[in-house]
Amino acid sequence: MSEFKTTISLLTPASDIIFASSLNYEAAFGRRGSDTFYGAVSNSSNNQSQNIDFWFGDIFDNSPEEYEIVLSIEQGNPLLILDRDIPSVGADRFILGDEYQPYYTNSGSSDALLTTDFLGLNEYVVIYDFSPTQDTIFLNGSAEDYRLVDINGLKVEGVEQLFYGKAIFSVQQGLPDLVAYVISKPEVKLDFKDEYFQFVGKESPKKPEYKEIVQFGTTGTDFSTAAATDASGNVYVTGYTTGSLEGTANGSSDIWVTKFDNNGNRLWGKQFGTSTYDEAYSVVTDKEGNFYLAGATDGNLFSSKQSDELEVWVAKYDSNGKQLWGKQFGTEVTDGYSSNSSGLDVDQAGNVYLSGLSIKENTRRDILNFPIQDDSWIIKFDKDGNQQWFTQLGKNTPLGNFVFDETYDVTVDKDGNTYAVGWTQGLLQESDPSRPLLKYDAWLTKVNPKGEVEWIQQFSSKNQGLEVAWAVDADSMGNIYVTGWTSGDLGTQISETNKLESNDIWLAKFHPDGTQEWIKQFGTSGDDGSFLADIEIDAKDNIYLTGYSNNSSNKDNHKQTFNAFVAKFDTSGTNQWIQQLGSESKLTYATGLATDDTGKLFVTGFTDASLGTSNTGANGLYGDAWLAILDAEKGNLQFTGLAQDVLDINNSSSSTVDITNNIETNEPLSGSDNITDPRVEFDKNFNPFSYGQLSSKLGDIFSPDSQNSFASVLSEGVANGNTAFLY
Repeated sequence: MSEFKTTISLLTPASDIIFASSLNYEAAFGRRGSDTFYGAVSNSSNNQSQNIDFWFGDIFDNSPEEYEIVLSIEQGNPLLILDRDIPSVGADRFILGDEYQPYYTNSGSSDALLTTDFLGLNEYVVIYDFSPTQDTIFLNGSAEDYRLVDINGLKVEGVEQLFYGKAIFSVQQGLPDLVAYVISKPEVKLDFKDEYFQFVGKESPKKPEYKEIVQFGTTGTDFSTAAATDASGNVYVTGYTTGSLEGTANGSSDIWVTKFDNNGNRLWGKQFGTSTYDEAYSVVTDKEGNFYLAGATDGNLFSSKQSDELEVWVAKYDSNGKQLWGKQFGTEVTDGYSSNSSGLDVDQAGNVYLSGLSIKENTRRDILNFPIQDDSWIIKFDKDGNQQWFTQLGKNTPLGNFVFDETYDVTVDKDGNTYAVGWTQGLLQESDPSRPLLKYDAWLTKVNPKGEVEWIQQFSSKNQGLEVAWAVDADSMGNIYVTGWTSGDLGTQISETNKLESNDIWLAKFHPDGTQEWIKQFGTSGDDGSFLADIEIDAKDNIYLTGYSNNSSNKDNHKQTFNAFVAKFDTSGTNQWIQQLGSESKLTYATGLATDDTGKLFVTGFTDASLGTSNTGANGLYGDAWLAILDAEKGNLQFTGLAQDVLDINNSSSSTVDITNNIETNEPLSGSDNITDPRVEFDKNFNPFSYGQLSSKLGDIFSPDSQNSFASVLSEGVANGNTAFLY
């Protein structure tokens, strides 16, 4: 077979949002959690000849049995899953169409389905681990627009096993057009009449009356990732778009930033990017009224790209959106072939701090037989964009330079110290050696104004849970607050829930010397987590944080509701209120938030619902951005909405548990709790663990351009009338 490059995207073991990209071949692993996969919208103006995606809802490293299936792909066997009984660990949503259009279908003349795009084999998705009892497939139109075809015993040369599964063909153009191939055992029966198939588009979309929420977007993906306020109370919201949200689209995704006044009225917007991939994940402001953006690019955004893959960028703008300076860096600074940043802050002097991760080749395959590893870092620029220092956190860990550690946020205190948070497999020690594969501990580190690491705090639960820290902020006294999610019990268990299928939120307080004061864990009986989440502390040291929850009165896995939530705590960890926002059987996530001096709280995020008042482009179909204004004192929206499909829950049933004395820190290291001075020598004896080697030949096996592939054998069989494998 020919070599076809397949890009592999690994998401987190929570309920993530995954968007298909414009790459020819991409494998996306949602991993543990109830993930939402959005398929590729066909575009006749796109010169891309093929778009074949591979979706793994749960399978990756939840167990050695799962990882064996992934490794078998490297050996040319994509079908080992047919010989295994792997339990589902989440209710995933596979979006293959919206109210207006199907995905992965021919966008040109229907004649192409008989010639250059025979059977639609240039554009489709392979779904690996669909569970009829847990997962849901969404399709445009109605059941009459599709055909469900059994594939039983299709033989591909070079692949040991026979292909089995279900092919979903659209017939909306009068000819069969492959949308998805669902790998499944012969005894599995699928029927469009069953509730794991949901059809959308025959009913008119709801017209929301939720006037207090501003929803904005295009017919593409419009994701809001962060928000910030200036001294005048104006609000800056940023993210990325695949459409023309605040200007003309430049590439596969562009950066956008919109400025609103204190009442949520749009003042101006800006969109920019290269001809490839550009995204923004952070926005902050300084006391002079300037604002700063940061994110990742695959192009020459501010300078010529030096890395093989993504690079980091950061830019400074005045209050009118005029660029003052912009910086782009990658391999030459981070030493990684791909780098990203989602943490950004600025101090009183205008110095700028970023945190991020760099992906590198793993040079210790004898210990961890996995091709890559990544490290966390913090970088400082002065007010003019000149680099002051760069500190890498995972370069010389006690375990060696092969473990994974990632950071998602950074904050700077009043004295110029920076704090970063994330997850690790072993910054100080191996994360939970009792787990066979998946290992996640939360961590917090302090870096002094000179760029020197003062201490690192690594912490986890006792019962094989996974812990991820998403956001960090400091109060006026220099105390540090960290929030994230856990699949375990950091302390007292809240309810008798299956932690393989649900998470809780936690909030922790640390003193400037790294000692832990308290940790609070809260949540519902459902899945409560963080994804691109934020934490904000106002001038009165009130603490606000964002996340999501799928706790709902509807227990049907196929009609899941994911709501955004905002929570307020005081400095003792007492919950003041929790506000949830969402739409029935839809997905709404809260990402960024910001406060002002008048008692307003601004929250932004992502939704695929008709959530609020929208412009002409926003429809919630492929995802829109939104902005809401809350009363910071009580958590209520500033106005009264009348939409019945929107959930406005001020008095949550979530319970808060004090687990201060129950945090698991393994064995004490130097200093107090699990804090260590990184200059101290460590005992390097530990239990090695192995994931195995991961690379992909999926493109070879499923491309219609390969002489011996699933697509070519299927098309030749149909063309020649040899369709014994179709029945």
